[in-house]
Amino acid sequence: MKPTIMATACTAEWVAKPRDVSRERQLAQALSIHPVLAAVLVSRGLNSPAAASAFLSPSLDSLHDPFELPDLAAAVDRLLAALEGGEPILVHGDYDADGVTSTALLVRFLTKLGGQVHYYLPHRFNDAYGLSERAVRAAANKVKIILAVDCGVRDHEVIAAAQQQGQEVIVVDHHEPAETLPPGALVIDPKREDSTYPERELAAVGLAFKLASAICERRDLPQRSLQRAFLDLVAIGTIADVAPLVGENRTLTHAGLQVLPHTRKVGLRVLLELCELHEPISARDVAFRIGPRINAVGRMADAHEALALLLADDETEARRTALHLESVNRQRQREQATTFGQAMEMVNAEVDLEGDRVILLARPGWHRGVLGIVAAKVLEATGLPAVMLSVEGEEARGSARSIPAFDIARALAQCDDVLLRYGGHALAAGLSVASERVDELRDRLNELGRAWIKEDDLRPRVHADCEVDFAEVDDDLAAGLARLEPCGEHNPQPLLVGRGARVIEARRVGADGKHLKLFLSAAGCHFEAIAFGHGQEMSWTQPGCELDMVFSPRMDDYGGLPRLQLVVEELKRAGEV
Repeated sequence: MKPTIMATACTAEWVAKPRDVSRERQLAQALSIHPVLAAVLVSRGLNSPAAASAFLSPSLDSLHDPFELPDLAAAVDRLLAALEGGEPILVHGDYDADGVTSTALLVRFLTKLGGQVHYYLPHRFNDAYGLSERAVRAAANKVKIILAVDCGVRDHEVIAAAQQQGQEVIVVDHHEPAETLPPGALVIDPKREDSTYPERELAAVGLAFKLASAICERRDLPQRSLQRAFLDLVAIGTIADVAPLVGENRTLTHAGLQVLPHTRKVGLRVLLELCELHEPISARDVAFRIGPRINAVGRMADAHEALALLLADDETEARRTALHLESVNRQRQREQATTFGQAMEMVNAEVDLEGDRVILLARPGWHRGVLGIVAAKVLEATGLPAVMLSVEGEEARGSARSIPAFDIARALAQCDDVLLRYGGHALAAGLSVASERVDELRDRLNELGRAWIKEDDLRPRVHADCEVDFAEVDDDLAAGLARLEPCGEHNPQPLLVGRGARVIEARRVGADGKHLKLFLSAAGCHFEAIAFGHGQEMSWTQPGCELDMVFSPRMDDYGGLPRLQLVVEELKRAGEV
């Protein structure tokens, strides 16, 4: 969460772990890496040469045996029997990027093996959250096997309805299960209480890949071919779903980002061209350019358009679909901006930011598809967990985003007597509630918030890996820190604290002077720096003044000439607390 920055000072506390010079020196010597890179690795708990080396050079050979996942062996047996017997299979996904990429992976893979594969993605407005009863009913007498991916683990009633129709259900899901699993279904979910799989946090697309990997193993098909064919989808779905980029997720996305620029999927090639992306492609590129375009149609309309792009074989059709996704994404941006403005007006008029611990806003006419993003922006602006609901007659539906101190999935579970439906994770959830009970839900969540959230939990903090002397900052450090990519959830961009940089020149750049460009002198060296979103702070960053800053050194190749640049996250006058 980015803290609010005032015009003259940073109000957030900067937290940097003390450096263990002896340990980082040993690690730097053992791996022949920059001492500050070693310091960052130590700060993240990667103390031994073996652990640090494995992190810096993730290998697909280190992936765990997929058969360790619960029910996976039985699912492989059933799917192989279906393939051999010519039984139709329905792949039922979800409308977000993780669900879309999961569905595309399994449809492509099973079809390649000769399967008769149908697919369905729920409509955000025409279907309830999760496995669609409408789709299950429509599939009666057409398919015998339903493969539910990125959904299903809590959909007991719909699965029971499918079983009553004589259908078998295989669930491939990464969401938290209810107290009981759907009876009679095969459930591949590493979050099951009885799961012994070493990784709990795989995205659904990662689990879909593990299922495909296990089928390849049974059929003696080459794993490298599978990886080349599908790790591009795994990288996109994993990053877009904000899954932790450590462990197997890191290994899969690291390899997938290398595959992505060379993808053979016509739709993805067109999408990369539309996004003006070329090798190398970063996790940030996926998170802010590719993912939003895939997500947009699921948020605003019908996610089948995004799936069609990922399944496309015809370039002309793929280009038409990609341009439609672009148009819908722009519509999403406009709707999001309007809704956020209205939400902040309500916060200012209705919310007690001193006494409330959870913000719940409800209003008719809000587009449900943007409420998750807006909830995240309200949280960022206020520091409080945020629930955004669109009131649609007798029912209010929406999304929630939270902070580590307030497990929103657990909180909603304690309010299940008030809710109609809910599901999600500790930091993000979806829910619906009777309109007449919105105020009651707000009171209940705030009661839990006051019990669980301490004052210290709300204090804005900027967490840096370590403090450095500017003499340690050079091109080699920037190149070394780039080895931490892909960066994202649980593996953030490395941040360093530097003190006493003297301003040589400062100017505002970008649209409306939104950003601050700095030329600095420190430790006998000169640095170019950019502070995105800090243009208003030029008033006190005049030549001659000294600054402390939180920054990340990167090699910027804009204009074709690589040069060291400090990307500044926070800054204040030197010595200011």
